[in-house]
Amino acid sequence: MFNSSDLAGQFDSGQEIYISFQYLTRDIEIDINSLLVKVLSRFDMGYMYDIFESVFRELIQNALKANMKRVWFEKLGLAIENEDDYLKGMARFRNVAYHPELLRENLVSSRYRVVIKMRRTKGGFHVDIINNARIVPGELRRLNNRIHKAFDCFNFTEAYENMYDATEGAGLGIILSVMLLKNSGMDTNGFRISPEDDSVRVSLDVPSEMKSVEITSVIKARIIEEVESLPTIPENIVALRLLCNDPDSTIEMISDRISRDLSVTADVLKLANSAGFITGKRIRKINDAVIIIGMKNLDLILAAAASRRILESRYSRFEQVWEHCSRTAYFARCIALEKGYPKIAEGAFIAGLLHDIGKIVLLSTDASLVDQISRLVKNRRIKTTAILEELSIGISHATIGALIAEKWNFPEELVEAIRHHHSPLNPGIKNRDLVMTVYLANHMCDRESRHADLPFLESEVLEKFGIADREEYEAFCRKLEGTYARQQRFT
Repeated sequence: MFNSSDLAGQFDSGQEIYISFQYLTRDIEIDINSLLVKVLSRFDMGYMYDIFESVFRELIQNALKANMKRVWFEKLGLAIENEDDYLKGMARFRNVAYHPELLRENLVSSRYRVVIKMRRTKGGFHVDIINNARIVPGELRRLNNRIHKAFDCFNFTEAYENMYDATEGAGLGIILSVMLLKNSGMDTNGFRISPEDDSVRVSLDVPSEMKSVEITSVIKARIIEEVESLPTIPENIVALRLLCNDPDSTIEMISDRISRDLSVTADVLKLANSAGFITGKRIRKINDAVIIIGMKNLDLILAAAASRRILESRYSRFEQVWEHCSRTAYFARCIALEKGYPKIAEGAFIAGLLHDIGKIVLLSTDASLVDQISRLVKNRRIKTTAILEELSIGISHATIGALIAEKWNFPEELVEAIRHHHSPLNPGIKNRDLVMTVYLANHMCDRESRHADLPFLESEVLEKFGIADREEYEAFCRKLEGTYARQQRFT
């Protein structure tokens, strides 16, 4: 067992980090995956998690299986280097190849280990997966053959049909890993297998830009063009925001200006009565709303209301995203209030409300662009999430959201919260309290996601908000879920 946040911190400081084990338990697997999430977040590559989780799992299992072979042959008294013994041992090894639990005691008491190493590089990061068992010539020959053929194949079905090997337990792990990396845009030279005197090293050089410039430039340009083509914030909202930031403005002046525009009045009253600002009674007058909310928060509300109105008028089919944003906004405000950060509570609410605006634009690209992306990432037909698009263009929805926020002249703290809501420890963040609050709220609203479990959260964030363990985290989530449901009924 290890602390993935501690290792991620060492990784940030430029140290080479490593994990070593003899038998892969579920707890170790979760810790490896949580470390992977944190490393990828440093490069704004969180959308690559599912790809690398699959690749890591397959390569680790491959290394573990090589060690299992050794203890199996030793158990049978066979010499793995002897070709006749190898054929005898492998004929029986197929019965245990996919059941490592049968050899757990043998592995734990053996000298064989799997070691995972990671370190930063100039353009990304480097990974080594090592098992301390000398590879025999026949194994190396078959392994290299699979790798070269997999890089030459166009899809997994073709690779499987050409390389299925029943004597070696199919060897699908290496094939799958190569195909996933290839379809993600990684250079073929970035994947290497190096036999050494007493070990085998699988190396990955992961660039922060997975796709080549030729592939991504057109699509990125199209996305940025989409952002740039969004309407600007209406002049009346701009004027109101200027009034909110003018120390000579009065509540009466601002209330009067808002009241002249029925749509703005409706938006402000709707947000003032939302679960984020609820005071126990319904607010019916703009003057009361301005008094309760305050000038700074009114500025944020005006920005949020205008943004949502623009996006909903242009992209009308993403209510599920907005519902997630509303829940995140409520959770963020509650976290700030209950964990000792009341001054940022309303800002956290607005940041939560807007944190996924980039996802809406990403999912709203026209059908021809989505089809173009689908062709770039073969065998990936899911168009209901942003993962496909992010994977293909090499730009995250958080970055796209920040571009939109900058276009609309959002306050710096809102831009940061949107840009870093998956990466709260990135250096250079000025409003870290706000960013961490939105990060935690977003995680809590994604609890049903398989990589939103407690080990996947940055421990520094949990410590900041005084969450000591899983029991406390789960209790806090249930509390917020319950109060949110009640507030929704009230509003």
